[in-house]
Amino acid sequence: MRYIILIVFLFLLCSDVGAQLHQSQSQVAELQVYDKTRISAIRYFSKTKLYKIDSVFIITLYDTLHRVAIDTISKNHYVSRRGQAYPNIIAVNVFGVNTKYFFDTTVNLNHQKGIPSRFIEQNGKLFIWRDEDFQLTDSTINVLDKYHRISRGGPGDWISGGGDELKQGADYYFCRSNLTVYKKKITNRAIGHYEPPTVNCK
Repeated sequence: MRYIILIVFLFLLCSDVGAQLHQSQSQVAELQVYDKTRISAIRYFSKTKLYKIDSVFIITLYDTLHRVAIDTISKNHYVSRRGQAYPNIIAVNVFGVNTKYFFDTTVNLNHQKGIPSRFIEQNGKLFIWRDEDFQLTDSTINVLDKYHRISRGGPGDWISGGGDELKQGADYYFCRSNLTVYKKKITNRAIGHYEPPTVNCK
C-alpha cells in the first residue's frame, strides 16, 4: 500500500509541471528533497525566455552552496578553494546545451562514462542530470537519441565541441526548509563565482 501511495504522489507531482520523471531503478524510493528542488527549478524555468531558446537543458544541483575563493600564490599563479558556505541554500543551475554524449558500442550500459542517467521530458523539452545513485538505462539512451544527443563509436573515437562563454543560464537559490522561497539569477557566470542573491530563509 505504501509503495502505491509513493507512485501516485510522484505521478501527481510530475503532472503538475506537465512532465514525466524517469527513475532508473525498478522501484520508486521516497521522493528526495533534491528531486523536489529540481522539479521546482524546472517549473520556474519554464516561465523564462531561456526556456524557448533550447530543447535540451542540463541541471546541476549544489548542496551546500559555497562561494569560490581565489588565492594568489604568485604572479599569474592562482588556486581556487571553497569559500563562504551558505548551509541554508540549495542552488540549481539550468543551462541549455547542444552537447552530444559519447556512447561506446564496445561496452555495456554499466560501463558508459559521462552520460546523464536521469531526465524529465515535458512539452518537447528535455532536462537531464547525472545521478550516481541511478543506473543508466535503455530508456535514457532512447530519449537522448530522440533529441539527437548520442554519438556512437568505439575506442579511439571522440567528440569535438566547445561551450559559449557568453551563453546564459538560470540559477535558482532555494531555502532548504521551504522550496517556495527562492531567488533567481540569469547569468553567464557559474554558481559560486559571484555573490549570490539574498534569500530570506526562516
